Amino acid sequence: MSVIPGSDAQANIEHQQQEKSRTSIDLSPGVSRRSLLSRAGVLTTAGVAAPLLAGVAHAHEKDEHHERSSDGNDYSDFYRDDQYGTLHAKTLRKKSYKARIKAAELEYDVDIPPHPNNGDEARYANKIGTSTKGLKHDANGHVDPDSYASFLKALQTRKHEDFEKIILGGTAKLADPQGPLTTALEGVSNAQLAIPVAARLDSAALAAEHIEIYWQALLRDVPFEDYKTGTGNELVQAAVAELNRLPEYRGPKVNGKVTPETLFRSTALYVDYKADRSGKKGKYIVPPDTLKGPYISQFLLRPVPAWGTFPAQAQLRPIQTAGESFGTTFDEWLKIRNGISTGRSISTETGRRHIINGRDLAWLARSSGPTYLHALQILLAAPVAGNPLAGGIGAPLNPANPYVNSKTQSSGSSFSSGFIQGLLALAGPLAIKTSYYQNWFVDRRLRPEDYGGLVHKVLAKGAGYPLHRDVLESDAVARTFAANGSYLLPLANNTGAPTHPGYPSGATISAATPVTLLKAFFDESYVIPNPVQVDPADPTKLIPWEGEPLTVGGELNKLVNNVGFGRNFNGFHTRADISASHALGESLAISLLRDQRFTYNETFEGYTFTRFDGTKVTV
Repeated sequence: MSVIPGSDAQANIEHQQQEKSRTSIDLSPGVSRRSLLSRAGVLTTAGVAAPLLAGVAHAHEKDEHHERSSDGNDYSDFYRDDQYGTLHAKTLRKKSYKARIKAAELEYDVDIPPHPNNGDEARYANKIGTSTKGLKHDANGHVDPDSYASFLKALQTRKHEDFEKIILGGTAKLADPQGPLTTALEGVSNAQLAIPVAARLDSAALAAEHIEIYWQALLRDVPFEDYKTGTGNELVQAAVAELNRLPEYRGPKVNGKVTPETLFRSTALYVDYKADRSGKKGKYIVPPDTLKGPYISQFLLRPVPAWGTFPAQAQLRPIQTAGESFGTTFDEWLKIRNGISTGRSISTETGRRHIINGRDLAWLARSSGPTYLHALQILLAAPVAGNPLAGGIGAPLNPANPYVNSKTQSSGSSFSSGFIQGLLALAGPLAIKTSYYQNWFVDRRLRPEDYGGLVHKVLAKGAGYPLHRDVLESDAVARTFAANGSYLLPLANNTGAPTHPGYPSGATISAATPVTLLKAFFDESYVIPNPVQVDPADPTKLIPWEGEPLTVGGELNKLVNNVGFGRNFNGFHTRADISASHALGESLAISLLRDQRFTYNETFEGYTFTRFDGTKVTV
């Protein structure tokens, strides 16, 4: 089901883009200038780009005359040495220049979509619905007005010196608030992509998101093997029962019900412009094939085949001590809020194993995280018959790749593994900037650890915060108090969440962007040979998966959620943060692929692949 902004709007922009670049895409969640802002007074592309296009014309004229280099010498006679006509020097220079102008013009033509916020920052004078971690707070955890004012001033002026004057509460620095203000030479700008408005502090939707996070904390040490029909694990059964009672819970369901198999599985959240052109409403969709197979993606289970002279690396992780939690006392919670060290270190057990539970996944997601070049190598390396752990998947390239059926050529540059490696590396920092724009400049929504502090102060101290009764009456919250003596959200990290707002998730968009690129580059429908799962009897070993077939596209989709929900198992984010990042990263990746279209010489009709919402797109 498509949830791409306005069908008639998309028809308009797709027609324009097909004429310009033979590309049949829309840039969800961005929307077109013509469809959204058909009002007078808007700066037009032509008006802004006119000086640049005039420069193009002059550049073309320059090629028609003798040229003098920057050192003052005339080298035009040397062009006459091209006796076979194979230099193409002027043509290639002109093509490079025009490609950059065309790509810039096309990206500029993607309009700035609405960026509504949930109103909580203005609604509450004490900023209880706003992320203020790292700033200075009083003894109740309310942000100091002067500290908040210094922070807001910097966001408003965008001056480096004002960012340096922000009043902090401890030694922890804010996470890259200036990054989103930078620009890039590839893809759309940060402001041209949007996500649905964040749920309000007093809403049942935000309560449901946090009840799920409380359950993730409670289930942190429960094996994913127990997430199955007929499970005897009482915590899994209780989590499923409570989530089914929440009308606003947006996780995956089967026949309208949450089941153990759908627990903490994938959803993508798109802006639903068809339902509301203001951009406030979102639509949750389960990405294709993410309910199939083991909870952990094949790309986090399989060892990485040797790449050149580098040895193979098994996907085994250190083990944090079971049951360990942080931020469960008010004093420790307040230190974390101010950006002050708790003074406690994380303990780890000896040995290594595969990822078997939420704590393992949390460790992976907060440490180095997955390297998407590893996923690329798993896809590229051929499988080894009879030994599923000795090779890779050997996935075919996307059939649209012009070298797939070439009779005379292979590629070492465009359309090659080196080409996709470059895009994967580029995707990382651009994804973070795109996420941080939403975090810092659109909707500075509080983190789960902040919300947990409000829950504790209401239930333990009688504070009058406007939280929905679903969370105050939650079974998960009550069990948390019974286990820890407080209603604070138990964290897996001794410093809590990063020092930036939480909606969306930077780690998840940093997964969704390269995963989208990989889905474009490879045949996503390819069935993975020799799939594996963790041996329930010995988590240091892998055994064959003998259930339903698993596809490249489905396991890549699952990888994004594994990274995102690993952050949730830490207590860093909620489902909405992870789900919105799917659509945001996908749109960024599409814009990067679209820019490349102007650079090719090969006959290429475009990559066709499947979005997280199940619709097809050609870029």
